[in-house]
Amino acid sequence: MNSYDHVPHDRSPSGMHQSGASPSDPNHSIRMAIKLGLILVFIVYLYVLVKVILFKFGGSNPGFYLRQLTESVTHPERILQHLRMMSNLVPMHEIIGNIHNLRSPSGFINFFGNIAAFMPLGFLLPLVCGFRSMPVLKVLLVSFGVSLALETAQLLLFIGTFDVDDLIMNTAGGVLGYGVLRVLQATAAPDIKKSEGEHHAELDPGPPSVSLKLHEME
Repeated sequence: MNSYDHVPHDRSPSGMHQSGASPSDPNHSIRMAIKLGLILVFIVYLYVLVKVILFKFGGSNPGFYLRQLTESVTHPERILQHLRMMSNLVPMHEIIGNIHNLRSPSGFINFFGNIAAFMPLGFLLPLVCGFRSMPVLKVLLVSFGVSLALETAQLLLFIGTFDVDDLIMNTAGGVLGYGVLRVLQATAAPDIKKSEGEHHAELDPGPPSVSLKLHEME
C-alpha cells in the first residue's frame, strides 16, 4: 500500500472541503424571522386596505354581498346603469377637482388618501418578493391590478362608485412607495458597505510578518 493512501483530504484555509460545502450561515435564522415578519405585515396591510376601501370601515355581511353579486350577474344592465349614473370614467376629472378643493377635508382626503393608501404596497412588495422579482414596472402593474380589482368589486357589489381617477392615484401611490424604499436603500447602502469593509479588515490577517518570511527563506 502506498504511503499517500492515508493522507487526509486537502482542505481550504477556511476549513472547508474542496467539494464546496459551505458552513451554516449564523444569520440565516434572523433573515428568515425578518422575512416572515414582513409577510405577516403585508397580509395585515392587505386586510386593512380591503377593509378601508371596499367596506369603508364597516362590517361585512357575506349573505348581503352574495345577494348583491347575484343581482349583478343576473341583471348586468344594472352595472351599465351604475357606470353611467354614479361612476367617473373621465381621467383627471376628479383629480383636478380635488386639487382645487385641497383646503376642504373631503378634497384633501380623496386626493392624498388614495395615494397614501397604496404607498405601503409599493414599499412592501420588493421587501417580500425581492427587488429583482419586483422592479418598478411590475410594482406599477400590481398596484394598478389591485386597485382595479377593488374598484370592480365596488361596482359589482353596489357598495361604491367606480372611479378611473382612483386607479390613477392608487397606482401613483404604489410607485411612490417603491421610490421611497429605493431612496432609503440608497441612503443606507454606503453605511452598510462601510461597516462590511471594516468587518472584513478586522478578519484580514494582513501581509505575513518579517519573521515568517525569514523562516521561509531558511
